[in-house]
Amino acid sequence: MLELGPLEWAALLVTGLCAATLSGVLGMGGGVTLLGVMTAILPAPVVVPLHGVVQLVSNFTRMLGLIRHVTWKIVAVFAPPLLLGVGGATALWSGDKLSYLRPVVGVLLIAFLIVRRKAPSLREPPLWTYALLGLVAGFASVWIGAVGPLLAPFFLRDDFESKDVIATKAACISLTHVLKIPAFLVLGFDFLGYGPLLLGLIAVVIVGTLIGRAILERVDRDWFERAFEVLLGLLAVWLIVGVFL
Repeated sequence: MLELGPLEWAALLVTGLCAATLSGVLGMGGGVTLLGVMTAILPAPVVVPLHGVVQLVSNFTRMLGLIRHVTWKIVAVFAPPLLLGVGGATALWSGDKLSYLRPVVGVLLIAFLIVRRKAPSLREPPLWTYALLGLVAGFASVWIGAVGPLLAPFFLRDDFESKDVIATKAACISLTHVLKIPAFLVLGFDFLGYGPLLLGLIAVVIVGTLIGRAILERVDRDWFERAFEVLLGLLAVWLIVGVFL
């Protein structure tokens, strides 16, 4: 049984709410933000399985709200190799204490910030690209949890409006997280043992998703993005430097 203090509960729940709101507005960033805070607070072996359940709810709720904007042909190409990737990662799972997780997530956060600023436009990637992306995303998601930074550039297509980006990416990431649940059950993870924390996080991400949907076209995106980048950068430094303290 996981024991958390009041401040740790508050930090996780507030982050879950803000992360879901962020993803509802920007279409990205929420999952990797929540992963960073969970990595800073929770024991490493429980982070990826719990994060997967919470992000499944967050992304699925977001997809349902924008379901008319999902490009299903991309999802159909993405899904089969995704299953292979998750299966391969599960077969290779070492079951260790995941001592690498904190610095790797810190580097992942920095990579995400760089991608947001520096990645070239991919314009209109061909459909086969999403098959390869599904394979890589499936494998990586079991080991590090959040694959949003990896997927993001491929959904910022010239032929997509902002709602198409958010909806289609949410559909693909929902599939990624739903496949991780049976994978971790096979590996012996006890999801029910973390029921109170999961229920709390699920509740706040649903609320956050609805808030993000409501302010999607009303928020000052420039200010929102700058504040998000500063906070995420500080969190990344903390996770990386903390290994040496």
